[in-house]
Amino acid sequence: MFLTILRSVEELLYEVMSWLLFYPRTLFMTLRHPLKTMRYSDSEQRDKPEKQYLETLSPPMFLVLSILLAHGLEMMLGFGVEQHRNGIGELVTSSDQNLLIFRALMFSLHPLIFAWAWLKLSGRKVDRDTLRPPFFAQCYLSGATSILVSLGSMAVRDPAEWTTLAGVLVIVISTIWYIAIQRRWLMSVEGMGGWKAGLWAVGLFVLTTGVVATVNVLVE
Repeated sequence: MFLTILRSVEELLYEVMSWLLFYPRTLFMTLRHPLKTMRYSDSEQRDKPEKQYLETLSPPMFLVLSILLAHGLEMMLGFGVEQHRNGIGELVTSSDQNLLIFRALMFSLHPLIFAWAWLKLSGRKVDRDTLRPPFFAQCYLSGATSILVSLGSMAVRDPAEWTTLAGVLVIVISTIWYIAIQRRWLMSVEGMGGWKAGLWAVGLFVLTTGVVATVNVLVE
């Protein structure tokens, strides 16, 4: 029993410490070569589970750690979570665990919608097996965007004028970058030209962001 606990602690310690290496590597790869990283995710899905993502973090883990890191920075820099007036908002902000789960769900909505749209536009059946590869690939993109947008949002909340402007700039650039990559990714669909892919990318982004914004308003 004691040896089993020690082995569990050993695995946990190794896993957590490995994040210090693989998180920045995954973030750098995604920011520098987003489409290549998404294709890498697709290829890893064809490997055996124990052989997947040996050189990087898995996409969902990367997304969750990005949200966790942003939350940690938020607390460290003194940006407390705003108190909410209704019951749902109080439930979400009642603990860090609930807040992180809520944020993970919100940031996962874009990968889900874009993955679903990619399958539908490709004329492929949408099921648990076919949805997994594009969703995982999208999590890389969403993870990188989430940390950038979170940093920008914190800068906007700072009272200094220059940090507010810098935060707005970071959010705008991150959004343009995100939509541009989605456009190029959608162009991989047969018969999808640049203009059509661009309209789909903007439309899906606006639709999903609107849903996220509406949910956030409802929990206030």
